[in-house]
Amino acid sequence: MTLSVQPVETDADLDAFIGLPERLYRGMPGYAAPLDMETRSFLDPKKAPFFKHGKAQYWLARRNGEPVGRISAQIDHAQPQAAFGNAGLFGCLDAIDDPEVIGALLDQAEAWLREEGKACAVGPCTLSMNEMPGLLLEGQEEPAMIMAAWHPVYLASHLAARGYMQSRELHFWRSKTSIEFYGSQDNRKTRLRLPAGVTLRPLDLRNIAGELETMRALYNDAWCDNWGFVPIEREDLEGIAKDMKPFLKKEYGIIAEKDGQPVAVAMILPNLMEITADLGAKPSLLGWVKLGFRTVFHRFSTGRIILLGVASHLRHSVGGAAIAMRVVEEIANRFTDYPGQSNWLEAGWVLDNNAALGKILEHNAFHIVRKYGMFEKAL
Repeated sequence: MTLSVQPVETDADLDAFIGLPERLYRGMPGYAAPLDMETRSFLDPKKAPFFKHGKAQYWLARRNGEPVGRISAQIDHAQPQAAFGNAGLFGCLDAIDDPEVIGALLDQAEAWLREEGKACAVGPCTLSMNEMPGLLLEGQEEPAMIMAAWHPVYLASHLAARGYMQSRELHFWRSKTSIEFYGSQDNRKTRLRLPAGVTLRPLDLRNIAGELETMRALYNDAWCDNWGFVPIEREDLEGIAKDMKPFLKKEYGIIAEKDGQPVAVAMILPNLMEITADLGAKPSLLGWVKLGFRTVFHRFSTGRIILLGVASHLRHSVGGAAIAMRVVEEIANRFTDYPGQSNWLEAGWVLDNNAALGKILEHNAFHIVRKYGMFEKAL
């Protein structure tokens, strides 16, 4: 049987590239396809914010003309040298359980990165560390979550067989449901005391552009020394905000201020997979009608915490820890203050060695539900 790996060059190729995971994984336990239009917002060079600060090449593997795998190789110009050294990224690795197919895809991505002068391949990332980094190692059968990539368990062993070493693990933490929490704690309304002069406020939706810029700047300051840190560019957050605008509420964001200056932030994205997971990547006409109805009337019970951070000058202080604890507590309470409803949040990605944040999440009844691996190989 003839195997070929060719670059994605035409609109038809890109359609096949975007639609391949559903073709390969439909019916596997736990897999739910995101909408093609959502995936396209991350991958289409004409639409994706990544291409304003990076470049990428895509490939499709075909056997006897049928798509059986895909991969990307990319360079993020926003990626600091301190993140991975002289490394390029690979991503969008989805394929059948076949070493020939996966090996041929990796060969193409590695060759492209070598030609670009890179000494190491790191990934997988779709497409950057600020979008969907990592290969899903555990949690394949957990409920689908927005911007949480899904992979079959066999891909990790194929990477190892091709000389890729796992460098880090990224964790997704989930809060207990409100039912579980109320069943284990009598007074959910207890609030930690904030340091003197610190106040919490919700998002000002009348000035959403300014609010997002405040959150972006503080998040970048908070995590600049973190392993794998890549600053969020303005266009990255604007892209997410544009897609999520119909679903944003003022209570989905928190800005902590001390003497009028922002010192901590947190934001929730409602889990759109609640209203799309059963529709497939390309809904039927009836599916689009259902989606329109749900967009207007659905009340989200699950979400994802993003942009969580405390100003760097408070990072190792008692006051900074108290602010972080309080912000996480407040954002979690906003989704779990409904007795009798099964509401929960996920926070990810969190580095496997981030003990401080882990303790804060555990204090607020979070536990690890998904584990992603980052892999690297010298070129």
